[in-house]
Amino acid sequence: MFKRALPLLLIAGGSLNLVAQGLNEALDERKTDFLERAPAKLIESQSEALRELEDSGIYEKVLKVGDKAPDFTLGNQDGVERSLSKLLEKGPLVLTWYRGAWCPYCSITLSAMAERLGDFEELGATLVALTPELPEVTQATRTEKDLGFQVLTDLNHRVAEKFGLVFPLNAETAARYEENFKLVERSGEEAADRLPLPATYVISQDGVIRYVFADADYRRRAEPSRIVDSLRALKDGPTGIHLVQQFWENTWNPPYDLELIDRLMTEDFVITSAGSDVKGRAEFKEWVRKFQQKAQGLRLENREIFASAEGDRVVSRWIARARNGGVLGTEADGEPIEFTGIAIWEVRDGKLAHNWVERSALEMFQRIQAGE
Repeated sequence: MFKRALPLLLIAGGSLNLVAQGLNEALDERKTDFLERAPAKLIESQSEALRELEDSGIYEKVLKVGDKAPDFTLGNQDGVERSLSKLLEKGPLVLTWYRGAWCPYCSITLSAMAERLGDFEELGATLVALTPELPEVTQATRTEKDLGFQVLTDLNHRVAEKFGLVFPLNAETAARYEENFKLVERSGEEAADRLPLPATYVISQDGVIRYVFADADYRRRAEPSRIVDSLRALKDGPTGIHLVQQFWENTWNPPYDLELIDRLMTEDFVITSAGSDVKGRAEFKEWVRKFQQKAQGLRLENREIFASAEGDRVVSRWIARARNGGVLGTEADGEPIEFTGIAIWEVRDGKLAHNWVERSALEMFQRIQAGE
């Protein structure tokens, strides 16, 4: 039945979503340009700092979907105080942290957010940016970039600490940033040796976090299209595509939230992989945990996703990248690995009930063995 229906999905009213990667494509271009020009020593230093941060346990501290957002009061670019509770009286809230206008990835992201501001507002949401930079700096940033949303100074990272986002810079990185970007002058002495993850949250009017993007790799950011999807799910209810993407983004990607499985999957959830079934949410969480231990620093990217006309089936095509921690019984050499896959999902009563997944295991195994 499913195989016969699949070619008719578009004709019969099924929905197709070729996952837009507009912002992250622009960020990747910036990253590629940097890697082509930067000294090898600097690239290795940054890579080592990223590995240290990912291994530090930062993701365990980050507030996740379903958590209550802590209230706060901060001053905006004009010195006017704004509180979370008051902002939520107007509707859902999109909070996005950026490291500082000195960061080119933050600058690109702010522009992308500004371009989609109308879409957020159309769905009743308020967009607010938070940064450790001082008001005189944020005011200039807002003017120069013509931002139509407020920028709040998170002085000394007080609010970012509550969200579990703050981490210390290692000595080498702190010295380099101070020399090149003058963080003490921009953010104050107490804040200059720490930074927040450039995270994004969607918070519903009851103060509950509904969407999270939090990645140690500052070159990756929340796609505005995914924020729009989360706001639409708040307004109209989640689709099967929304459920699958939320699972991909928050469990197979940072912050690797295994507890999200309890929220998104049915009690009798089954995953069928390589001809074997893993049954129940607890067993599935353990299956995911073990795989993540072998695929270190895992990032999974959706390449294509679409749903049946009835909405009870979702198909996704994806690619995963990680460091080899012993995948498929191979030696844990820490080298980069990459593999692709296709997944079919059953959606039942607003939750994910069954996942049939096929991964390119042979392709991945051959590459590892060949040392590619």
